[in-house]
Amino acid sequence: MAESNEIEKEKRGLGIGRIIFIIIVVFITIPLVIMSVVYFTNDNFKFVANKYLSQVAGPVGKYFESFPTKEEKEAKKRTVAKYLISLDVESASDKLTIIKNEDEELYSDLIRICTQLNPNQTKKILEYRREGAIKKDVLTSIIEQIKDDEIKALQEKAKYYESMSLVNTVKEINTNLMNEKVSYSTMGLTIEQMKETNAANILKYLDDEVVNKLLANYQSDEKREKVEKLLSEMNEREIELINIANIYNAEKAEKLLDDIGNEESYKMNELATIYRNMNMLKVARVLAKVEDKNFIYNVLEQIKNDEILTTDKDVLTEDLMNAMKIYREYDNKINELVKVYTKMDSKQIGNMITKLFKSRKEPETYTFNNGDKIIITDRDIAIDVLRKLKEKTVAEVLASLDNDTASDISKKLTLPY
Repeated sequence: MAESNEIEKEKRGLGIGRIIFIIIVVFITIPLVIMSVVYFTNDNFKFVANKYLSQVAGPVGKYFESFPTKEEKEAKKRTVAKYLISLDVESASDKLTIIKNEDEELYSDLIRICTQLNPNQTKKILEYRREGAIKKDVLTSIIEQIKDDEIKALQEKAKYYESMSLVNTVKEINTNLMNEKVSYSTMGLTIEQMKETNAANILKYLDDEVVNKLLANYQSDEKREKVEKLLSEMNEREIELINIANIYNAEKAEKLLDDIGNEESYKMNELATIYRNMNMLKVARVLAKVEDKNFIYNVLEQIKNDEILTTDKDVLTEDLMNAMKIYREYDNKINELVKVYTKMDSKQIGNMITKLFKSRKEPETYTFNNGDKIIITDRDIAIDVLRKLKEKTVAEVLASLDNDTASDISKKLTLPY
């Protein structure tokens, strides 16, 4: 019986302890848990709690004293917001993207403050972010990458063409288009990547139909218009140079040396156009008198390239070089005779000139690929020797000749050569 009473007392004791425990849990632990949740989820509550807890003596107070107050945190947000609106739109948008990924609430607060400080700039930043978000979907990004890769490939091909000689570039473009290795669309886009002057120089030597197809594939209207303008200017200048060439054909070779025997009046490509549209023998006569070998080499090279580009053949330069050689040898022969004749008196010179002028010897004839001929007679030699002598000597020589011969020679001396 006594033992049963003891057990009953123990049960009552355990029951009271459980009740006390439940009371502690309900009235102490649960409120603490709730307050902890509120503390970490509600900034206003946190700021108030920190304020009071910071006043507690000891380490606890110091710990909570280290947390910023609501005013301090707002001041920091305001500082960041001012910084963001001071940036360019792209930079501000990038930084806000990072903030949003880390802290959505902070992002919202910063947008609110930015709007208060500068609504127009904030609007621009948000619009830029929205546009960026639209562009950055996967498919769009892939398409953009494809376009970038295509443009880089076109630019590399354009650089390749620009590094080649004009002759080889035009030849390769024509071949690729003819054999359909490259479409007009791709070739047009490739040429569009070149400098306008380089593009115009290439297009100048392509067929008009081909040029129109290539320019039609330009994406930039501005670039196409610039190239078309350059082509028009080049064509107008070519017509002008052809007219100049026709005028020069009537001039004496010696007189032309100052104008077209150097690069002072015309560029090398312009000189080549003039020479190509002049009489070949006249050009050879001029170049035979030029002493600058480098100039001669460059102008012949330019003529050769232009001939290949326009006719796909190189005939003129071979004729020119052969004619120049003949004229140089002839000029050397005349100079030698002049040296000999200057040692004679006028009557002796007159006898020699008469023999040459009335000689029936067969003329020396040189025929070229284009059909032109150089015909050198003893009469030509007589006239050219007299042209090299002093005027006083020529007058004395003519005075020593019979009237008919003197008259014929005088007429010849006035003719262009």
